[in-house]
Amino acid sequence: MQHSRSHYSAQSAFIVLIDLACLFVGGVIAVTARVGGDEFRSYVFDHLDGWIVFFGSVILANYLAGSYTLQNTFSRFNLVVTWGFSLVFALIVLSITSYAWFSMLLGRGVLLLWIVSYSMISIFLKLLVYRDLFRSPMFLCNVVILGHGPRATEIRRMLENPYVLPAHKVVAYVRLRHWAVTGTGGVTSLEDIPVIECTIDGLRDSLRPLGARLLVAGFEDVSRLSELYPLLRRLRFEGMEVMNPLSVAELYGGRTPLDLVNEEALTQASLESDMPVVARAKRLLDILIALIACLVLFIPVLLIVVLIKLSDWRAPVFYSQIRVGRFGKPFKIYKFRTMKQGAETDTGPVWAQRNDARITPLGGILRRYRLDEIPQVFNILQGVMSVVGPRPERPAICAELAKQIPFFNERENVLPGLTGWAQVRFPYGNSIEDTRRKLEYDLYYIKHVSLSLDLQIILSTMRIVLLGKETSV
Repeated sequence: MQHSRSHYSAQSAFIVLIDLACLFVGGVIAVTARVGGDEFRSYVFDHLDGWIVFFGSVILANYLAGSYTLQNTFSRFNLVVTWGFSLVFALIVLSITSYAWFSMLLGRGVLLLWIVSYSMISIFLKLLVYRDLFRSPMFLCNVVILGHGPRATEIRRMLENPYVLPAHKVVAYVRLRHWAVTGTGGVTSLEDIPVIECTIDGLRDSLRPLGARLLVAGFEDVSRLSELYPLLRRLRFEGMEVMNPLSVAELYGGRTPLDLVNEEALTQASLESDMPVVARAKRLLDILIALIACLVLFIPVLLIVVLIKLSDWRAPVFYSQIRVGRFGKPFKIYKFRTMKQGAETDTGPVWAQRNDARITPLGGILRRYRLDEIPQVFNILQGVMSVVGPRPERPAICAELAKQIPFFNERENVLPGLTGWAQVRFPYGNSIEDTRRKLEYDLYYIKHVSLSLDLQIILSTMRIVLLGKETSV
C-alpha cells in the first residue's frame, strides 16, 4: 500500500532483517550440508549471483505481498500464504535468470535444502514469535488522541485492534480548553484513559511527559482542525507522527469513511490515484491470470458442470445477468447457476439473503467458496472486468443505491472485479448500511490502487476459497 509512516518504520526494518537473517542462515545450512564446510566459501563466491537473485526475489515478493507494512489483518494463515508466494516467486525469477544467463545460478540440491531450511526457520519465527514480538514494549506505539467524543473512541478502537501490529496503546485523550462543550468540564477519564485538559499553547508541554509517538486528531468537527495546523506541523518536524481521522481510517481500517469525504476530497483522491498508470499493467496481468485459470481450473469446472446437471438436468448450468460496468456501461456477467430456476420471477431484482431459500444445496457450497464466480474469467478476457475491482451490481439496484448513498457511482470509474477489497475486508451484507461500508472500502481501493494491493487482495481471496470464510479484521 502507499502509506509511509515513521511510527512503524522500525517494525518494517526489523521484519526485513528477520527475513535476511533467515535467508542467510538457511543458505549456510544448505551449502554446508551439500558441499561441506571446507568448500563453503568457494561455492558462495562461485554462485554469488544466485545468492543475490534468491535474496532479492524473496524480499521483493514479501514487499509486494504487504509483509513489510503495518499489519492490520494479522493471521497465521496469511503468513503461510505469503511464505508460499515468496518462494514460488523466487523460483520463477531464478528459472528465468538461469535460462537467460545459460547457467544454473544455484544447484538443485543446494536450492532444495535452502528452501527447506529457510522455510522452517522463517515460519517458526513468524508463527511463534512474530505477534508477541511486535506487541512487546520495544515496538509498542503510545498514542494521544485530541478530543474525547464518539469519534475519538472509534479511533481508539481501530488503533488498539488486536490484529494491528505493531501494537498501539492510547495513553491519553486531550480536551482543548477553549473548544470545550458545555457540560464536559468535569471529565477526567474516558474508558479508564485519562483526559488531559490544556490550551493550544500548552499542548506541546502536556504531550512531552506522555512518551507518545503518534498524535491523532479525533475531533467531532474536523473543520476546526485548521486552527491547529501550525502547531501540528511543528510537532511533525520535531519527530512526532501526526494523523487526521481520514488517515487513521485508511491506514488502520483500510476504508475511506463517507462522512469524512466530499467532492473536493474525492477530486483530490482521483488526482492522487495511480489507476491511470496501473491500468495497463493490470490489464496484462488480468489476461495472464485468466489464461492460467482456464488451464488450472479446467477439470474442476467440468466437475462443477456435471454436479449442476445432476442436481437438475433441465436447468441451465450457467446464469447470466446484466450488470453495470466501467463508466456505467452495462455488460452481461456469467456465473454458475446457484439458485433454483426462475428464482426472481415473482420478486424481481433483489439481494440474496443469508440462508436464502432460493439457493440450491450445491449452490450454497459454490457460493461459500466463491466457485460460482469462475465463469467470470471470460468477462475478464473480454475486457469488461478485472481480476480485482469493485463488484458490479445490477442496473436497478445501482439506481436505487445511488439515490440513498452519496458517491455510490464513484465505483463506476474503474473496471469491476472478480474479487475486491470490500469482498475480502467486509463480511457478507445485504442492507443499505452494509453497502455504505463496502463503498468505503471500494473508495479506498480506487484511491490507493497498486499492483501490490491487488496481490494482497488475491492472496486474501485464496483464504476465502480454501477456507470458505472472510479474513478477520
